[in-house]
Amino acid sequence: MIKAIRFVIKEHKNSYRQIVKMALINTEKQTVRSSLGILWTYLHDIVYILVFVMFRLLISGYGNIDGINSIAYLLTGLIPWFFISDMLNQGSRSIRANKGIVQSIRFPVVILPTIEVLSIIFRRFFTFFILIIVITAFGYLECFDILLFLYYFFAMVCLMISMNLLLSAFVAVSEDFYQLYQAFVRVMIYSLPIMWSFDRVDSVAVHVLLRINPMVYIIKGFRNVFIQGMTQDFWYTVYFWIAILIIFCLGCYSQQKLNKYYSDLV
Repeated sequence: MIKAIRFVIKEHKNSYRQIVKMALINTEKQTVRSSLGILWTYLHDIVYILVFVMFRLLISGYGNIDGINSIAYLLTGLIPWFFISDMLNQGSRSIRANKGIVQSIRFPVVILPTIEVLSIIFRRFFTFFILIIVITAFGYLECFDILLFLYYFFAMVCLMISMNLLLSAFVAVSEDFYQLYQAFVRVMIYSLPIMWSFDRVDSVAVHVLLRINPMVYIIKGFRNVFIQGMTQDFWYTVYFWIAILIIFCLGCYSQQKLNKYYSDLV
């Protein structure tokens, strides 16, 4: 396991300039495919936001959730989810989607998931300005904490890189796994505190089961940053970083074991 971790870290350390360069190239590709370029990303987000807001208002009306305006509550979970879902979908398929690179040249394949994560950050970062506009409109701006924002953004990136190291290896091995995984990601939004509060759950066992997902920490964390201005439970934070460490180790092990077979598997 230690050998696998060293392998992944070494590949990233030796290729950090290449990671940034390729992430910028991927971002640029998104801007030249149409006349509006990267603006389509934000237009899509605005459409999704409007649909989810209308859905929320039609189903539950204009009220509060945990003492927070329902629209502000929804968007402080939904916008971070845009990042997470993109990173999970594109990062997990990064090796299989780049089969030309994997098969034709000697390339540090293990950096491909990280390139996708970084590319999405470059392409989507300004989405958070939509959230700042919303919390300003609802009077929550004074709660915003820039240091906590940077912490949770860093935590999200660490989680996504770790998960994609593991998932991209499985997806490279099996296309069937990717189809199953995609279905799981599509419904995951309903298991996160984005449109509803976990406080509605009476069962302690179900509540704990829901919170096992480390993405809950990220969603709740960003809501704390923009609206509540506070940190999360210390032991839940410890659990989150232990979960990341375990996922990262498993991802490193999978990448090292499968690295020499990728050209044949994809």
